Amino acid sequence: MIRIIAVVLAVLLAGCSPIPPTASSSVPSASPSSATAVTFDGARAKAHVDWLADPARGGRYSGSAGFRDAANYVADRFREIGLEPLGDNGSFFQHFTMPNLELTAMPVLERLGTAPKEYRARVDFTESVNGRSGSGVAEGAIAVVGGGARASGQDDFAGADVGGKIALVTGPGQQGSSSVENAYQAGAVGVLVVGNTEVRYSYIPRLQQTTIPTLVVTENVANDLLAPSGKTVADVQAAVRARRVDAGAPASGFDVATTVRLSVALTPVHDVDAMNVVGLLRAPADDGAKRAVLVGGHLDGVGTDPNGSVFDAANDNASGPAITIEAARALAAIRSSLAHSIVFVAFAGEEEGLFGSEAYAAQMASAPGRVESLIAMIDLDVIGCCGDTLIVSNESPDLQKRVRDTATSLGIPSQSVGGGGSDETSFVRRRVPAVFIGWSDYILHTYRDVPSVVEARRLQKAGEVVTAVARALATAD
Repeated sequence: MIRIIAVVLAVLLAGCSPIPPTASSSVPSASPSSATAVTFDGARAKAHVDWLADPARGGRYSGSAGFRDAANYVADRFREIGLEPLGDNGSFFQHFTMPNLELTAMPVLERLGTAPKEYRARVDFTESVNGRSGSGVAEGAIAVVGGGARASGQDDFAGADVGGKIALVTGPGQQGSSSVENAYQAGAVGVLVVGNTEVRYSYIPRLQQTTIPTLVVTENVANDLLAPSGKTVADVQAAVRARRVDAGAPASGFDVATTVRLSVALTPVHDVDAMNVVGLLRAPADDGAKRAVLVGGHLDGVGTDPNGSVFDAANDNASGPAITIEAARALAAIRSSLAHSIVFVAFAGEEEGLFGSEAYAAQMASAPGRVESLIAMIDLDVIGCCGDTLIVSNESPDLQKRVRDTATSLGIPSQSVGGGGSDETSFVRRRVPAVFIGWSDYILHTYRDVPSVVEARRLQKAGEVVTAVARALATAD
């Protein structure tokens, strides 16, 4: 989920029985006229998660063979349910071209000198890819730059000689300040930032012409590198805070007699063929059918590491398309009562910067489905694990209230959060009422995000809310 990853990184840098494993595998289908077809089925949704997040899908990186398998699977389920294809040339697939890049070797962080040490990727450190942070190999001594702020009245670089060195950003950051860009402008050849190292942060394929390697490291690693100075991360952060209160306080920056080597190896940014999966449950009334509710979530994950370790991406976000499929199945049973159509979408390219939802908004020219015809958009992300409170974004207050009131009526706690920053953003910016729905606790972008962390009971609860809200919107006058 790019929203959480982007927020975390911005803070850091600113300072059931499994479905058989084939793409065309079929879940046992219920007749639309049967009683069970009217209600949401969390066990079925869990079976979809198990298939989509199987390691055989390779983490469903946009443009990959594993993503195509997953897209075919979703299309097969849409076809099974009886949705109309709303993609290109009568298919369920809406193709688009997007930029992408991949890691070609595991990132490296080594302490050099008389006591050399190799640190472990995804444990001790992880890479950051976006803007000034990209490919490169850097070697040099450490220069500590606190929160990385560099402005009149607050210069965390004061006291450090950064040129040709590796800038160590300990935090706290400062709003509106880019620590990596500031370090680059000061002459740093690489950057280390203290933060969460278990995740693989989204690769945002919008890079500066010149990039430097940037790694996120644990506080323990940072303390290890700081040891010759006799200071710790906590000491540096306290000095930064003191100087922000009193410009006359001692400078917080300093140099350390520790030399490190870091490396991030990426492919060049290149175009890939990506696809959204789009199906339509058309309302029977001619006039009302031209307007639609959109329900969906992104299908892509962050792929596979060069060492073969797969980010299964079960919660983030096999859970979203899984609920989308089963909401479609439940709502197809009441098609005759719909006043408006319902569009169901599994997006590509969310992790790299909302490319799939942006492509949908730009390319969907037919009604129902085009942006101007949408009544509302319900975005499902990190919705299979792990909290007991649904979080609902606040970009569209009336729609948020409807979702939260529905949750309350079903006995499910909910809370308001700020802008979701997931695929709903592409619709909000086009004035379509849209919300992001997920669970209050979550696992994402880590090797631990496997199918077993997603529970049928959470899919059931969230699915009931989504289905009820979509039904209410699509049956209203």
